Amino acid sequence: MNLRPDAKAAGTALCIGGLALLMQPGALAWALREQPAWPLDTMALALGIELISLAFWCWARASADAEHQLRRWIWLRRPAQATWLAAAAGLLIPWTSLYAAAAQWLPVVAAAAIVWAGLELMAALPLARPYSDLSGPLLVMRPWLPALLPAAGFVVLWHSGELWTEVAGVREIAAALLLVTALLATLRAFGRRQWATALRWLIVSESAIAATLIATASLEPTIVLLLWLGSVGGRAFMLAGELRGATPRRGATLSRLWRVAGWAGSAALSWPLLTALMARVESTSFTSMSVAALITVLLIAFEFIAAALAVILTTYVSVRRVVPAAERRRVMRPDPALTLSHLSAFLTLSIGPGALAIAFLGGARFPWTPALIASLPAVVGGSLGLLGRKSRAPLVAGFESAGSRTRRVARFAFRSITDLERIGVGMLQRTGRAVLAPLRDLHTGDAQEYVLFVVGLSVLALVLPFLR
Repeated sequence: MNLRPDAKAAGTALCIGGLALLMQPGALAWALREQPAWPLDTMALALGIELISLAFWCWARASADAEHQLRRWIWLRRPAQATWLAAAAGLLIPWTSLYAAAAQWLPVVAAAAIVWAGLELMAALPLARPYSDLSGPLLVMRPWLPALLPAAGFVVLWHSGELWTEVAGVREIAAALLLVTALLATLRAFGRRQWATALRWLIVSESAIAATLIATASLEPTIVLLLWLGSVGGRAFMLAGELRGATPRRGATLSRLWRVAGWAGSAALSWPLLTALMARVESTSFTSMSVAALITVLLIAFEFIAAALAVILTTYVSVRRVVPAAERRRVMRPDPALTLSHLSAFLTLSIGPGALAIAFLGGARFPWTPALIASLPAVVGGSLGLLGRKSRAPLVAGFESAGSRTRRVARFAFRSITDLERIGVGMLQRTGRAVLAPLRDLHTGDAQEYVLFVVGLSVLALVLPFLR
């Protein structure tokens, strides 16, 4: 009798457990009978990422091309390691009250580590950028599995918002990287022909926009979570529906409903972010002509332009690419008037605007001029998407040919930027190896001799302060 568990079932159980820990990290503190504290919550997040990474490892081992799949998903260990580093830094902070330098730098290390983990899961760093182009290791759910990772990255950053948003330098760098990711992801979604792959990249883009909204602190975290659910939840359902015969695109009425729902979810999520960025642009003082002030102005302008372009492309793809699926049956069977796809579309359509209504009832206020300007990208993108769906008139035909050329430009821009990122990372790795080469040459490579070498360095570090 074989008692060895099935790798696919074990991976599924591990993934469910990891997602449960990511959604409820306070359960670990409750199990340990401790007061909820962010180091324990961070440990729960690290354990959740470890379980998801182990699930992908189990699925990769069970696939037909196991060696290739293992190499493809081995990078999932890095976010878990970064989260463990953040948890370790949090546990050390209460013990560093007597050391001013450590007390000053440990919160920065913790914030940078948690941001590293979230950005890596959301394809915001060069080492993990193109994973949404790839299918997952589990054969049954290969097109859907990569969508779990940006959702996990957003949940990590959302739960740890108070940790990393309080460090100004980490917050600004994370916001800039997230907006670059949102723009690159929408370029990739715009340039890809396969709708399932485009949906995965839209999930990456909207998760990055939601995480940037956390960095701006313009809305309550619960409202941000609802806005993210309203946009990314609809994309996830459409992606799952594509695997079951493109059910969200069966029929003209259902396709129109999903176009409106996708547009409304993206517009509701992006409008508060664009409003906050536009208000920041208006509040920037141009009286000082110092280099630091000029860099700040350019960074703010870049963030707004990147976010606006990402929103235009996202809403365009949401409206233009949802086309009715071709019917392959000769005899149509009667379908119910109200299906799960209809309910999901209505839910996607209502969550985003409902969350904004709750925010306004709770006291959230936005300046009128930035709010009006912030609504233009979603309107422009949706209008261009509707224009592309009209009949093949001469003007529209020219618009379609321009759209195909633009898609080629988008694919070229994405590949060029990712290639430049890989070149930069490769140069840093080669520089690091060149710098560390003399240290490797100080010993012969024998394990015992290396231990003696480390002990000698430790003794030297202890003796040098007395020789000053």
